[in-house]
Amino acid sequence: MKVQTQRQRPWVARAVNATKPAVRPVVVVILSCLCFGCREKAGLFLEDNDMARFSTSSPELSRQIELFCGDCHTVPRPEAFPRDRWHEEVRIGYQQYARSGRNDLIPPPIAAVIDYYRQRAPETLQFNLPANQDGPLVRQFLAEDIDWAPTTNPIPAVACLVWSKIEHSSPPHLIVSDMREGTITAVGLSQVHPHARVLAKLDFPSRVEPCDLDGSGLLGFVVAELGSFFAVDHTLDKVLWLKASQEDGQFEIVTLASGLGRVDDVRVADFDQDGDQDIVAAEFGHYHTGGIILLENNLRNNNQVSFTIHRLDTRTGTIHVPILDFNRDGQPDFAALVSNESESLDLFLNLGQNKFLVRPIWRAPDLTFGSSGIEIVDLDGDGDPDILYTNGDTFDNLYADPSHGLQWLENVGDSGFRYHRLLDLPGAYRAVAADLDGDGDLDIVLSSWLPRRVKPINLRRMQIPSVVLLEQVKPMEFRTQILDTNWPQYPVLAVADLDGDGDLDLAAGRHVGLDDPPDVHLPRLRVWWNQRVPGRTPASK
Repeated sequence: MKVQTQRQRPWVARAVNATKPAVRPVVVVILSCLCFGCREKAGLFLEDNDMARFSTSSPELSRQIELFCGDCHTVPRPEAFPRDRWHEEVRIGYQQYARSGRNDLIPPPIAAVIDYYRQRAPETLQFNLPANQDGPLVRQFLAEDIDWAPTTNPIPAVACLVWSKIEHSSPPHLIVSDMREGTITAVGLSQVHPHARVLAKLDFPSRVEPCDLDGSGLLGFVVAELGSFFAVDHTLDKVLWLKASQEDGQFEIVTLASGLGRVDDVRVADFDQDGDQDIVAAEFGHYHTGGIILLENNLRNNNQVSFTIHRLDTRTGTIHVPILDFNRDGQPDFAALVSNESESLDLFLNLGQNKFLVRPIWRAPDLTFGSSGIEIVDLDGDGDPDILYTNGDTFDNLYADPSHGLQWLENVGDSGFRYHRLLDLPGAYRAVAADLDGDGDLDIVLSSWLPRRVKPINLRRMQIPSVVLLEQVKPMEFRTQILDTNWPQYPVLAVADLDGDGDLDLAAGRHVGLDDPPDVHLPRLRVWWNQRVPGRTPASK
């Protein structure tokens, strides 16, 4: 399987000053909405007797749809939904148009818009599913379900997996956050029977990031606390710190920031180069809340931490904010994946003094693209950071899209990033890269996550791969191997030497929907143990 390329987008930059709050545009995040961020006013709708002017083949209608819907986001593609769905999508769009805060746009007749999309939409959606490709396997992966307290949590909702030590002198553990149970647990997998230790009991923990915030030399964890299981607008969310104690090895729960809206990612770096660790947090929010914030660490001589909050961005829907020095100037930068109506990937280049230059990398062709995650990695081995990008989120409208899958954004220097399509997969949610077969280049593991009530209904009857290995057999040429065909339920992955035998294993965390049978216990983790096939060696490239 060779990658498919697409013309790269030009660079556009804007400066962000973190010391001043940004002006927030008046928008409403409607994930399944056709015409987002518009408002119905009496007298603004055109009468249906003007339909002759807006026939479905009229260039005027196409122009009006582009002006109206494209004012806030990318114009929806007719092929994003089957024909029988477009009546509902347009209706929802016009309904939200009437509820937003704008009155400066004139919508075309709703009946004409429905006809326009129905005539161009496919009768059914066609999905391309990955399949095993022939070839000798150097490695085989043995799957095992693992849980440590199966009776306490019959419906797991794992939101993060991180391979980390708890103490400097201890072996690494798999740190597992479970949103439904509210726990952060360190799980040791190097022994026959897993041993687990609950580090903290919270409300709805998401991302967990190992760190030493106070310079004490003790490992702690920064935690993104969502504040609610489902997506709603609120200010209940927090950024927390599990502060390690030198005396008893326990963790104190310290609130670093509160009054936020559904923080789902936190990363740690010394952004202002003053010798202590700062925090960048992705505030997903919902319709009216969200953005990106920087927590500047004001560490004092007595190792007491306090933070100044700077708002870097006010868009809703930020998912991931991985950190790397992209321009190699010695200062940490970060990338931000923003979903909802933005569906965009941006670089935040560190200018110093809490200021960032924002450079868009890529924007999805449709607001139904379903961005779900990014991973920073030098996939082609040329010495600069590339980006693995998954799209497959269906939890806004329950509809899977044939565009779901995995892409690689190749770093081409000053020209930006070049887009390559790697694989189609409904519900694609997480991708990690590592040398799993020991041949010196990077392979990719891709997982998927779908609700049981996913639409279109025929997709529920298909055997959708839930974990796929893309083995790099030649430079940037991949062979697919299906590792799991159970129902897609893995939003998070971790690759590490889990059993200490010198090769890399794979762990996936289950997040089970509330519509799954409650009397069936599903373990929190599925682990694939990496084993060399006897008599096989990695092929030279």
